[in-house]
Amino acid sequence: MSSCRQTVTRARAVANLTMAFALAIMMTGCGVGYTVFKSEAKLDRLTVPMTKPQVLERIGRPDRVFRDDGRMVIWEYSLTARRQWLYELGYCPLSMWIGGCLFYPFTNLVSDQREAPYHVVFIDNELCAWGQPWAIMQKRRACEAGVMSERGLEPVVSGRGPIDAGAIERYRTMAVMPFEDAVGVPGTGSRIAGMVTTLMLDLGLNVVERAQLDDVLREQVIQLTHGGDADALRVGQLVGADAMVVGEVQQWERRQPERTSSVSLALRMIDVETGRLLFSGQGHLTDPTSDNPEQAARLIVNRILTLFGVQTGLLGSGLVGVGWQLREVSGEPYYLVTELRTGLPGDKAGLKVGDHVTACHGIPLSRAKTERDARRLCQVEAGQELQLGVVRDGRFFTVRLTAEKRPGL
Repeated sequence: MSSCRQTVTRARAVANLTMAFALAIMMTGCGVGYTVFKSEAKLDRLTVPMTKPQVLERIGRPDRVFRDDGRMVIWEYSLTARRQWLYELGYCPLSMWIGGCLFYPFTNLVSDQREAPYHVVFIDNELCAWGQPWAIMQKRRACEAGVMSERGLEPVVSGRGPIDAGAIERYRTMAVMPFEDAVGVPGTGSRIAGMVTTLMLDLGLNVVERAQLDDVLREQVIQLTHGGDADALRVGQLVGADAMVVGEVQQWERRQPERTSSVSLALRMIDVETGRLLFSGQGHLTDPTSDNPEQAARLIVNRILTLFGVQTGLLGSGLVGVGWQLREVSGEPYYLVTELRTGLPGDKAGLKVGDHVTACHGIPLSRAKTERDARRLCQVEAGQELQLGVVRDGRFFTVRLTAEKRPGL
């Protein structure tokens, strides 16, 4: 009987010890989880352009409003270092027994590693800069001066070629080859090719899927990058493209001491059948307010393809600052307004996100046979008036706005 009691007592002791150990691990996990939730890595979800509601959706509410003068708003977030969770995990054996996450940040107090303030800066309700206050001071000054606005910081860009509004109809499908990488910066060519592909799709062009392109490149034993134009044309024929886009990233630099970036790139569009050059574009930008070359690259690509779009009639030269998507209800097409840029004509004219645009220039969208037809129906040149037929809450009315000149033209 005594032996049985001892066995039961030991079993209870082991069970209690196991439960205490498991509870301690769970308590410690809270500290690790907290640092993951509060990591500065969440700022990687931000990009320009972005509005306040979009920022709130991506990274949550700020810990406090640091500044709000009507034009500039600065939100402050208290965040942990990017890999602080690894540090917390390393302290598990210690923090598990003397508090752990119940007194978080206990381990931070021991190691003098606390949460740091990070600022998110808005100008006229649009995201401009973000980071630790001391690190983004130059960016913040540029925000205040208006340098970071889309119409302020402009790359040096050129683009020309024989392709025009009549010829573009012959090039229904295009393929974008991975660009040649910048020297010493692998992967930059693929990133630029991805940007080019996205913007060409926005222009209403058909673009060969990257997976299909990669399959052909592997089958033909052609290098993904550094291939010649002859190889590109052969790939274009195999994937059924009418034209190929090739190019190179000539510069991709990040200067940490000055916190600046420099990017230079070039692209060429070539007729697959004849090898004739259809369009050639190049651009360069040194950004004194950012050490992120990708932002500069995106702006250069945008400007080059804007020149291409206007030259081929896929874009009008006028900017209205409205983002919309073609939808359909009961067989009737309409544009759903999904985004409005603050201070641009669409916003000034009183359009709202969620509006249904059913007619442009007095012509119903139902007359457009294709999406490209609908785009052209709603195009406008700089300085000209765009008349929109709008449905909001079941009520139809007309909105008139005057387009501004597109940046970079």
